[in-house]
Amino acid sequence: MTSVVESPDREFLEAAGAALRGTGPGEDPLEALGWWDLLAEFDDRDARGAALALFRAQGRELADTAALGALIAQPYLAAAGAEPGTLVAVIVRRSARGERLLAVGDVAGRTLLVDRPGQGASVIAAEKTELVPVTVPGRLTLHEVRVDDAALTPAIAEAEAAAVRARAVYLGRIGASLEILGAAEGTLALAVSYAASREQFGRPIGTFQAVRHLLAWAQTDSVALESVVTTAVALDAVALDAAAPQRHDEVVKALAGRNGRRICERAMQVFGGIGFTAEHDHHHFHSRVLALDALLGTSAELTHTLGAWWRESRADPSASVRALLAETGS
Repeated sequence: MTSVVESPDREFLEAAGAALRGTGPGEDPLEALGWWDLLAEFDDRDARGAALALFRAQGRELADTAALGALIAQPYLAAAGAEPGTLVAVIVRRSARGERLLAVGDVAGRTLLVDRPGQGASVIAAEKTELVPVTVPGRLTLHEVRVDDAALTPAIAEAEAAAVRARAVYLGRIGASLEILGAAEGTLALAVSYAASREQFGRPIGTFQAVRHLLAWAQTDSVALESVVTTAVALDAVALDAAAPQRHDEVVKALAGRNGRRICERAMQVFGGIGFTAEHDHHHFHSRVLALDALLGTSAELTHTLGAWWRESRADPSASVRALLAETGS
């Protein structure tokens, strides 16, 4: 079963996986891959596809980099006068506890971008903030960024920030969705391997119909998510004209959160109790999916918002065939 469009830069996906696996302590795999150079060439479709492929590899390998924040910051680089690799956006997370600023990955030595709608975007060196570790499984470095509002002087005026804000959020949601896909694929591969080797009643549990159904459902969810996310990469909806689908990034992120969780839950049923243990990789893949689902809008939040919007507008958020064929060169 194949996607509607080809996955972005398969060769880079494999190279990214190898680099993420082979990088030693203190080394930056993004430097080894030349990923920062891809951000500088982001207007090129091939460079953009390769840059986004990193996130799928990062999910599969449970790798930990500052790439998500750097991707979100990419549309602001020109206005901030910054070079790729120096500017990393924090993610605003709103909850019952109020507003929290979160930095994903190791941001030491980098400049943080804080964009607040209506106020413009501020930049501040990470060393001038308090970085409070947020402990979550998933082998993912998260920090709550605490900074005095007085220290956040807008470096990018609201008019300039507003012009690129939607694209920044779009890219962040697509990047997070690709990483969710990669993590879900990682745990599904583990579950398939486990089902082939774990024996019960004298035969592999993968021969049992109930287990085969669980794995088939998980694979269906995985292929559906791959198709939607890779189509979004090909469309790059915000950069297209008025024919582009509306709120497509919200649709993709909502589906990624839902399908990613379902794949992990079905894999858990295959693993049984061992999947709950902190030593097992499923625990970390599942936690990575949950952590990423919580950023830039959860599946539940986005589904509710999209439903309310659709009731009001009756607009169609799906990708038109004409736009898809034009962007993929068919």
